[in-house]
Amino acid sequence: MTQINPVPQSADGSASFIAVDWGTTNLRAFLMTQDGQIQAQRDSDRGMLKLGPAEFESVLSDLLGDWLTPDLPIYMAGMVGSRGGWQEVPYQHCPIKLDDLSEHLFWLTTSLPNKVAIVPGLRGEGVSGLTDVMRGEETQLLGAIDWLEEQGRADESPVFCLPGTHCKWAQITEGQVTQFSTSITGELFARLNDESSLVKGLPKSDLLNEEAFKKGVLASQQAGGILHHLFSARSRFVCGELAADEVRDYLSGVVIGHDVNDVLLALEAESLETQSGRVVIIGSQALSARYALALSSRNLTAEFLAANEASIRGLKRLATRQAKSETNPTKGA
Repeated sequence: MTQINPVPQSADGSASFIAVDWGTTNLRAFLMTQDGQIQAQRDSDRGMLKLGPAEFESVLSDLLGDWLTPDLPIYMAGMVGSRGGWQEVPYQHCPIKLDDLSEHLFWLTTSLPNKVAIVPGLRGEGVSGLTDVMRGEETQLLGAIDWLEEQGRADESPVFCLPGTHCKWAQITEGQVTQFSTSITGELFARLNDESSLVKGLPKSDLLNEEAFKKGVLASQQAGGILHHLFSARSRFVCGELAADEVRDYLSGVVIGHDVNDVLLALEAESLETQSGRVVIIGSQALSARYALALSSRNLTAEFLAANEASIRGLKRLATRQAKSETNPTKGA
C-alpha cells in the first residue's frame, strides 16, 4: 500500500533532492529543499523483504511519480543497499568520518531521469573485537551529528544507542565512527514474546507496565546471566511474584537491561558516567522510552532523537556535500 502525505511547501525554496529511507519492511520518500525542509512525503509498505532485485526500480518509479525529473537527485539509505536489496553496496571500513560517506556514494545505472545514489553501510569491530556491520544507521548517526551541531554541541562525544530489531551502539569522536556494536535485542524479545513457553497464554498490552519493566531491569543486574534471568519470568509468575499482565514487560526489562549492562560494561561505563553520563537514543518514541528507563537505572541520562528525523538530516547533509563537490570539484566538499 502506498500513501501520499502532502506537506505545505516552504515559502523560501523549491525542491532540491529526494531522500529515500528504504528498510526491510517499509519505504519512505521525502521531497526536500536544500536546507532540509520537507515539502512532501510518500510512504509504501514495499520494503526490501518483499521485493526481488528486479523490482526495486519499478517500485520506486511508481511511488515517486511526478517527482521523477532530472533536476532532483535521489539519495537512498538503508537495506536497499544490502545483499538481497536493489544493489549490494560495499561497506566502508571504520574508523571513518561520517561526512566522508558523500565521497563513497554508489551511483546506480537506471532508466529513471533522476540520478540515483545509495549510501554505503559501515563495517568495523564490535566491543568484542568481532566483525560488525550496519546499513541505514550510519545515515542516522550523521543526522545526529547534524542535530548536535545545530544546538552548538559539536564538541560532545556521547554514546549513541539505536534500538530496533538489531540494536546498534556507537561511539563517535570528532565526527568519526571509531567503534560500533550490534545486539539482536529486538529480535530476541520478539521471538520470546510470540513463541516461548515463558509467556504462553498470558495477556498482551500495547501500554508499558513501567513497574514490571523496572523489575526486569533490576533482575538483569543480578548474578546468574541472561539465560537464568529469562527463565525467572516464568518462575516468578508461577510462584506469584509477577501478575499475569506483568510478565511480558518484565521479560522486556530483562532483555533490554542485559543489552544496556553488557554494552556499557564493555564501553567502560564508569568513564562515561564521570564524563557526561549522556546517551543519545535514536529510534521510535515507545522503544526509546524503555531504553531510557534501563539507562536511568545506571544513572545515565538519555536524550531522544526520532529515527525518521535522524535519517532525513543525514541524507540532507550528504546531499549538500555532494552538491558542493559538483559545484567546486577541485576543492571538494
